[in-house]
Amino acid sequence: MRSSTRGGPRSFLAGLLLSSAMAGCAPASAPDPFRAATAPPRPSFDPGQIKPNEIGRPEILARGKNDLTAMALIRRLRPGWLTVRGQISFTDGASSYPIVYIDEVRHGGLPTLHGIPANEIQRLEFYSTADATTRWGTGHTAGVINVVTGRR
Repeated sequence: MRSSTRGGPRSFLAGLLLSSAMAGCAPASAPDPFRAATAPPRPSFDPGQIKPNEIGRPEILARGKNDLTAMALIRRLRPGWLTVRGQISFTDGASSYPIVYIDEVRHGGLPTLHGIPANEIQRLEFYSTADATTRWGTGHTAGVINVVTGRR
C-alpha cells in the first residue's frame, strides 16, 4: 500500500525535474534583426560636478547647446572669468583682462573668443595669474582662458 502524503520527497523531486525540463524547452531569446539599433546614451551631466575653473564637453552639451561661440558660453556659464582684474601697475591705470590661448598657443585678448565656434570646443579652462605665470611665464596679470579644441 502506498501512502498519500502530500509534499513528500518523491513529489519534491518530481516537481524539481519538471521545472528544469520546462526551463530547458523555453525558446532562447535571440536578437531581433528587424529591431532598430538604439543610439548609445549621451553622457549625462551632473550639476554637482561643476568645476569653477573648467567647462567640459558634457556641460557644454547640457547647458550651453544654444550658445554659438566660446564668448557666449563663458558669459552664461562662468561670467566671473571675464571680470576686470584691476590695474596692471601703479603708473598704468589700464585694467587687465585674461589672455586667450587656443590649445596652449597664445592668440590674443577676449575678442578672440567671439571667433571660436562652440561646437569645436572640447573644454574651456581658466588659469589664475599665478598658475598662468607658472605655465606660460610672466605677463598674464589677469590670468588665461585656454580653449581646448582637440585638433592637435
